[in-house]
Amino acid sequence: MKNTIIPIPKKNPEGINGKIKAGHLGLRTTDYEATIEWYIEKLGFRLLKKWTAGELNLAYLAPANDDNFWLEVIQDGNLDLNQDAPQSIFTGFQHFCLDVEDVDETLAALREKGVKVIREPFNVPPIGKRCGFITDLHGNMIEFAQNFA
Repeated sequence: MKNTIIPIPKKNPEGINGKIKAGHLGLRTTDYEATIEWYIEKLGFRLLKKWTAGELNLAYLAPANDDNFWLEVIQDGNLDLNQDAPQSIFTGFQHFCLDVEDVDETLAALREKGVKVIREPFNVPPIGKRCGFITDLHGNMIEFAQNFA
């Protein structure tokens, strides 16, 4: 197969909520503190925020010199780690997040295109975000988030 250089297409302001930007990548772990420390010690990430939501422990980390990409570390205290299940259920990349101006508007536009919404918009006051989730055609979770005051 011959290598082909494909030109980068122009930006598409007519796309759904034309200002979608990468937000963060969610990483599920069974060892919350050790995961945070590993990214800090080994890769030089910075701890931006830690919080809880019900039984979830969450943290935002960012690379040493990049404020545009965040890693969200997630540990679910409700998971039964003694289950006879593959480890991949408890650890690994859980979702990626796209920042939008209006989550409700974005999910409505996606519904019109036949996309299934798996979690309706909800507010997360500790981080000042409104979020909602869909899945792609393979079941991979995608979060949409907007800032709110």
